[in-house]
Amino acid sequence: MEGVTSLGAYGGKGGDPWSYILNSGLKEIIIHVDKNIKSISFKDSTGFTSGTFGGNSPDNSERGKERKIVLDWVSEYLISISGTHGEFNGVADVIVSLSFQTNLKTYGPFGTTTIGKPFTIPIDKDNVLVGFFGRCGYYLDALGAYVKPEPIIYFGELGGSGGSPFSFTVRMSWIKQITICHDSSNIKSLFFKDGNDLEYGPFGGEDPNNRGVPTTIDINGPSEFLTSISGTYDIYYGMMVITSLSFITNLKKIHGPFGNSKTGPTFSHQTQDGAIVGFHGKSGHFIDSIGVYVKLSTTWFSFIIQISLLNNHLSPSLLNFHGFLTNSSSTTS
Repeated sequence: MEGVTSLGAYGGKGGDPWSYILNSGLKEIIIHVDKNIKSISFKDSTGFTSGTFGGNSPDNSERGKERKIVLDWVSEYLISISGTHGEFNGVADVIVSLSFQTNLKTYGPFGTTTIGKPFTIPIDKDNVLVGFFGRCGYYLDALGAYVKPEPIIYFGELGGSGGSPFSFTVRMSWIKQITICHDSSNIKSLFFKDGNDLEYGPFGGEDPNNRGVPTTIDINGPSEFLTSISGTYDIYYGMMVITSLSFITNLKKIHGPFGNSKTGPTFSHQTQDGAIVGFHGKSGHFIDSIGVYVKLSTTWFSFIIQISLLNNHLSPSLLNFHGFLTNSSSTTS
């Protein structure tokens, strides 16, 4: 699989190989467990369920007890799998315990943690989980994970060179809320919130006597998302700063302009086949410069389709949002 990295597998070489590729985000993990991990299976957010890997012992007493982990995807996702592997019941090397850590909590440990060799499968913040693999027979002999980098590119930044750098991207989410502090002269500061209610900023607004008036805009994601920003920059109190900003979504909603759009060069950061999932730039007393991070359409379109299916709703606007990112652009004039 192109671009996919295998992490592991950890455990023994007995049993038969297995592999499972997610169609969408991971929703459930079902394990059968007693003193070791008897079997494991998975379900993604579309309802697609894997086979059961392990649990093939003819002895019914060896089937273990079912434990189900239900993730609140998309706001919850795996960031690490850990456990132990070693000898059990005469089998040389099997998975004897497992724990699953998400961005919100830890599930487990399940099984016996006092025997065997420990292992950890970390899922880096720049990767997304796309599947699992391993070996199985009577028990779960080995476990590994498939991950793939999130295709994110950046544009910009436009404006002045003053201030301190700022940068953020949202993960498995969307930019849900933007608070712009401004007046009739320029943009004072920016503050963001994502679909998981994580907050970013404020950036700028360091002059206590010149903070402007706040305006908050809400983006009804995940079916609505940012696709473009535009604005102007010019000299203000001897500094080159962002003097105006507008924010445009895939539903053609235009928020703004905020600030003074009648002076200075104009700029636009836009993508026709992707979503803006973060910002970077420089800030101090005001917003000195700004650029964007864009998630490519192959990842973003899959993401929003999955959420829409979860909500039993696919908006007409999504039907026209497809294909690979070929026309993303950043323009100035």
